Amino acid sequence: MNTSEKLLSARILTFCLTTSLLLLSIVIYDAYATEIQQEVTDAVLKALPDLDHSLAKL
Repeated sequence: MNTSEKLLSARILTFCLTTSLLLLSIVIYDAYATEIQQEVTDAVLKALPDLDHSLAKL
């Protein structure tokens, strides 16, 4: 294998791994979207306790 073939193989492998990780993250997010949204909302409300009051004034 010369250098260009190794580089092409590395690019293909990187593309395949990136694509599989992207698909996996989409499937996981789809399965746990409600729980993730609730956890994010809880974290924001704990970090910014006056956020709901300031939004209510808008």
